[in-house]
Amino acid sequence: MNIVLERAKSAWLLAFGDVITLLITFFIMTIALNKGEISKVQRWVDKQVTETYQVLSAEVENKNLQVIKVSRNAGGVLLTIQSDNAFESGSFNPSDQLQSELAIIGNMLNKTPLLSVEQSQENREVIARAKEDGMQWYSEVVVEGHTDNDKINPLSRLRNNFFLSTLRAQSVMQTLYLVSDLPANIFSVSGYGEWQAIASNETEQGKQQNRRVEILLTASFQKDNN
Repeated sequence: MNIVLERAKSAWLLAFGDVITLLITFFIMTIALNKGEISKVQRWVDKQVTETYQVLSAEVENKNLQVIKVSRNAGGVLLTIQSDNAFESGSFNPSDQLQSELAIIGNMLNKTPLLSVEQSQENREVIARAKEDGMQWYSEVVVEGHTDNDKINPLSRLRNNFFLSTLRAQSVMQTLYLVSDLPANIFSVSGYGEWQAIASNETEQGKQQNRRVEILLTASFQKDNN
């Protein structure tokens, strides 16, 4: 009787072990498949960023833009305005040259893959599949203003560098919004004054680098909470 019970117990343990093994295998396969899908989506997003960078780089080069430069970073496509010819001296008003270049860029924004992603049938299918998984595609145009640490004239209505950087970013954003005909809710504006310097304010060259407006074109899939 004891031998029978021992054999039955061993058989049950083996069966239970097989089930655990199958479950572990299933979870590993699920994780691997999910990672594969995530990698596929990441590659697709990266493709939109790359193509947007290529489109804008070609436009900057073809139109010989002097004030606006384009680059790519981890967040997306970065347009940088970093010239003493960009704004009227001591003001947040864009110069004629900057206005002209912003108009050129603005006309291109709604043609870039990153900000007009649903124009392609293939892309619409990707976005539709993501929606089925509760994910929503969000595009953004993030405009940030920065200054050096030179003090603002106390009699000026600009008051301080934080105020100046915010107004400069806002003036750039307004031009891009009006020209591009993109939805207002994808634009955001921030001003940081001298608090995010990228060079030393001890030299004039460093100050010139710190006086800038950055426009980040970015997009991602995010969990839809609706």
